[in-house]
Amino acid sequence: MPINASYEYFNAEKAYLEAKTLDEKIARLEDLIKAAPKHKSSENLLKELRTRLKKFQEKKEKAKKSSKGKKGIRKEGFQCILLGLPNSGKSSLLTKLTNAQPKISPYPFTTYQPELGTMDHYGVKAQIIDLPSIGSENLDQGLINTADCIIIVIENLQDLEKIIPFTLKNQGSKIIVFNKTDLLSSDQIRKLDATIKSKKLNALPISTFSGLNIEQLKEKIFYEMHVIRIYTKEPGKSSSNIPLVLKEKSSVKDAAESILKGLSNKIKETRISGPSSKFPKQKVGLTHILKDKDVIEFHTR
Repeated sequence: MPINASYEYFNAEKAYLEAKTLDEKIARLEDLIKAAPKHKSSENLLKELRTRLKKFQEKKEKAKKSSKGKKGIRKEGFQCILLGLPNSGKSSLLTKLTNAQPKISPYPFTTYQPELGTMDHYGVKAQIIDLPSIGSENLDQGLINTADCIIIVIENLQDLEKIIPFTLKNQGSKIIVFNKTDLLSSDQIRKLDATIKSKKLNALPISTFSGLNIEQLKEKIFYEMHVIRIYTKEPGKSSSNIPLVLKEKSSVKDAAESILKGLSNKIKETRISGPSSKFPKQKVGLTHILKDKDVIEFHTR
């Protein structure tokens, strides 16, 4: 603390410490510098405050340039966004779910603009976007409103209350993830599981550090996509490793047409193995409804 600081300085310091966004921090820091004592014993303090202000201003300028240079994110297929408070671990989660390598830092508001990655879950792809944190001036409400799924990243239920108001205009699904469970005791995790069940939350405790339930989260995202994976098989050969991705309740005809328009008219016989069949290689018609992980074999004329 500076020597002989006035109440004006202490009030300005309190306002600065309570500032959330970068713009607020800059404004409050400018007020703090104005209110600081101007004598020899306060020179080091003023130097430190001005250096901090310069760093914040450079940070803001960098964010502006990044924002001007970025193009709007084009929605491709199923789109999921990560939404949370500062330091909730969204960026770390993005690296666990996708091929993206965002900047990860212990400091708040590290994500200046949306970071994009692609999740590939057994051949089914989803677009995952890490948005700037709640409180950031760069938070894109438009992306929140139009996303197919929102993954709300929190550490406790109190965080959820702060985030829900931003999601009210979204008509998609919502998945809540309680991150950083590696910091909890086994008893705390047990209580968290009990809370999720009692409140009937579509939620999952995870840890980006230990990897807890990351694969289960991918399965949840896949479930919210409402699609099925159908594997094709040529007669006498093994089934393909790359699935056809179709909407739920798709038929044999839908599968054929997704491969080649008009193919359904050339089919002489179709055999199905998997969840929708009563037995392996069951003969079915074009109206047969498929299920996830079916293997389909077409015999054409």
